[in-house]
Amino acid sequence: MVRRQKDYICLIFGVILIIVGVIALIYPEITFKRTKTIKLGPVSVEEPQKKIFNISPYIAVGLIGGGVVLIYIGMKK
Repeated sequence: MVRRQKDYICLIFGVILIIVGVIALIYPEITFKRTKTIKLGPVSVEEPQKKIFNISPYIAVGLIGGGVVLIYIGMKK
C-alpha cells in the first residue's frame, strides 16, 4: 500500500488545523500593540494603540473538526 502525496498533505494540514484550534481554545484573545507616531513640524507625538482580536470558541472547535476530517481523509484507504 503506497500512500499518495495527497494523503500526506491531508495529514499534515489536519495536524496543523488541530494544533491551531487547540491554541485558539487556550488563548481566545490576541492582543496587538503598536505605536503610531504623529509629526507636527518639529514636534512628534507617539500614541500607543492596542487592538484586541477575539476568537470565537465555535471557530476553534470548527478548526479542530476540520483537522480531524482531513486526518480521516488522509488515513482512509
